[in-house]
Amino acid sequence: MDPTNPTIQINNPHYAANDPYRVVEREEVLAQAFQAFVQRAVGAGWKEAEVALTLADIADDYVMALARRVKAN
Repeated sequence: MDPTNPTIQINNPHYAANDPYRVVEREEVLAQAFQAFVQRAVGAGWKEAEVALTLADIADDYVMALARRVKAN
């Protein structure tokens, strides 16, 4: 994947929400997009370790915000 390509492709799901294969499909699709994003950030000059740690922090913050929204509803 070209780290200078500004577009990161994320395919639509092909399986229903209750289909057990959807988990596998989701992991494959999002892992590809994640790798493309990391490669783009590293290609822009960020160190791979700092990208990984920052993305982990952002993901954690997102999960916590999502949990608060779910709890509020």
